[in-house]
Amino acid sequence: MKIKLIKIGNSMGIRIPQSIIKECHFENEIELSIHQGSVVLTPIINRRQGWKMILQDELLKHPVKAEGAWEW
Repeated sequence: MKIKLIKIGNSMGIRIPQSIIKECHFENEIELSIHQGSVVLTPIINRRQGWKMILQDELLKHPVKAEGAWEW
């Protein structure tokens, strides 16, 4: 796919088609890097995404006992 560079202030930029944004799971920010002379755009993945729900599920399965009530 060919796309044109566009002037943005003193810089140049590109417009990324919506279909590519969805397919690559891009959100508000992406990681930009250079690999062997090519520009690589990578989605930023929140590594802790979903942890709160997992913890809540585990606490429902194995509730934390009140202080002094621990059994070893």
